[in-house]
Amino acid sequence: MLAVLAVVSFTALAGCSDDSEPAGSSAAAGVPTENLNVVTAGTLTIGIDPTYPPMEFQEGGEFTGFNVDMTTDLAARLGLTPKFVEVAFGDLRPSLADHRIDLAGASMTDTAERQEEVDFVDYFIAGSQVVATPQDAAGLETGADWCGRTAAVAPDTVDEDAAVAQSEVCVKAGKQPVKILNVAYGVSQTEVLAGRADFGLEGMPVAARLVAQSGGKLAVAGKVAQLQPQPYGYAVAKDRTELRTAVQLALQQAIADGTYDALLEKYEVSDGALRTTAINGGA
Repeated sequence: MLAVLAVVSFTALAGCSDDSEPAGSSAAAGVPTENLNVVTAGTLTIGIDPTYPPMEFQEGGEFTGFNVDMTTDLAARLGLTPKFVEVAFGDLRPSLADHRIDLAGASMTDTAERQEEVDFVDYFIAGSQVVATPQDAAGLETGADWCGRTAAVAPDTVDEDAAVAQSEVCVKAGKQPVKILNVAYGVSQTEVLAGRADFGLEGMPVAARLVAQSGGKLAVAGKVAQLQPQPYGYAVAKDRTELRTAVQLALQQAIADGTYDALLEKYEVSDGALRTTAINGGA
């Protein structure tokens, strides 16, 4: 991971905060806002799927969460007004490619496959966690224990990929496959507690929240704290290189001045902190 991180120099950051920045330029990168090629002049249109608390969700009819606060801050550093648009997770990358949104401000894992469609500015690192009842958790220490059991996972996610991959391993070993039960983000606990699934697979931030709010009805299973930790990235269309670079510089500035850490602490996800950003740092 460290080998691929693109470190942004503090010299560049110092230049970003120069009070002599010309009007109409990005506060973070010194790039004229018109050169960022945003969908709507003066606005950063941010696509989110608000079903992944505490990262992005709805509360009282308003979008909230770490990614909402963080991308709002980034927009301000770019001299733009944030506009949030609700987009189904599977439609975020096509929406970027079609220039319907400027930034996917979601908890999207940066993978080599997804890099073929979009570019990522990495901002967080997390893996999947197995969520089960305390009784079942004791028998789910390794992936081999998933064979013949039902996993509740959100479609089009790395969690589903992990369940499918383990199912193939089970079959090759002559065991029963893992049964896949597709559910929305962050609601695997409903299927687990109802007995329709033996366990759920959720990203670390969501899994921690589900267990904490379950009143002891759920636990994180497994010998490994997180399965295959990978970076999350804010995604940008591949032909929006100036916007991508400006977002990276703005994010590194937020890390340097403590804004990033304060937001991680606010939403209790500091375990996923990155100390520097990368472009397409996932594999």
